[in-house]
Amino acid sequence: MGNESQCLVFLVKIRRMSKEVKQTMISQEFKIGTLMILGVVLLFLGINYLKGMNPFSKQIHLYAVYDRIEGLAVSNPVLVNGFKVGQVSNVTFSSKGDGSLLVEFTIEESKLKVPIDSQAKIYSSDLFGTKAIKIEPGITKSYAQPGDTLLSAVEMDITTAVRKELEPLRLKTEELIKGVDDILVNMKAVFEDDATLGLPSAFASLHRSVRTLENTVANFDGLVEENRVVFKNVMSNVDAIAENLNNNNKQINNIIDNFSDLSDSLVGVDISSTISNADKALLDISRITDKLNKGEGTLGKLLTDDSLYFDLLASNTEVQELLDDIQLNPWKYVRVSLFGRKQTAKMSKGDIKRMEKMIKEEMDKQSK
Repeated sequence: MGNESQCLVFLVKIRRMSKEVKQTMISQEFKIGTLMILGVVLLFLGINYLKGMNPFSKQIHLYAVYDRIEGLAVSNPVLVNGFKVGQVSNVTFSSKGDGSLLVEFTIEESKLKVPIDSQAKIYSSDLFGTKAIKIEPGITKSYAQPGDTLLSAVEMDITTAVRKELEPLRLKTEELIKGVDDILVNMKAVFEDDATLGLPSAFASLHRSVRTLENTVANFDGLVEENRVVFKNVMSNVDAIAENLNNNNKQINNIIDNFSDLSDSLVGVDISSTISNADKALLDISRITDKLNKGEGTLGKLLTDDSLYFDLLASNTEVQELLDDIQLNPWKYVRVSLFGRKQTAKMSKGDIKRMEKMIKEEMDKQSK
């Protein structure tokens, strides 16, 4: 009897313990499940927060079709006047089958009501080329509904704009380089052509001719010395010209601008024809030089025949002797009678200079 009562008491205790264990297990499972649900909710809210989405606000889904999206990706912002109102939610190929892209983006309805004629334009939102969609609101009073498709456009980015502005400069530079290359090729052909092998000798002959002219000019240095006053007047005229240029600076600037426009137009000039004309000119110079060396023509005789120089030198000597004789014995040439007597005095220096001037003028007339 005593053993049975003890067994009953033991069973009751075991039953109570099992109930307590079950209650404890149920409460722990509930807590774990609740924590997991809260974690998922917080994770969802956190992801949407990082994406810039507000899960508690009403959003509408709109679409736009583009031929190209220039690197636009999911989660890129949707802006209106620089203010974020949504983001890109999906990018897929359109059902047209022509390779166009269908971009889906969401907009918080509480922030903006989009007119149906608005344009969704892809553009670069910063200097690094980050793409975004810019909503350019339309003017109609009818607003877009969820699932509507807006007009689309792609704005030119900074790199493309700079490239477009520099394209004409690049083309002009290429044309200039090509023109310079043609000039170098033609010059090389000129100096390597067998027909121009006589150029060195022609230039040597021209050098000798120049030396001869220098020697001739050196004999007339005395005449330059006598015309210092003339040179002084010339310099005065140069000063007057400089002052006139200063007073007409505005007109000169206009002329320079016109020359600048002319230089721009010269870019398209045919360089090959210019080089060809230069070749012809060099050939003509070579022929003229050969004729000069052979003594053909008046200038050739002057350069190759030194008789004119010696004639001038002899004439100068004779004139000087004549002037000296006139100064010493003027009565041989000019007879002055004063009271029936012959004048034997010498001529003054002024009279001699005037006579020299008259003789030189007469010689110049004869030479002309």
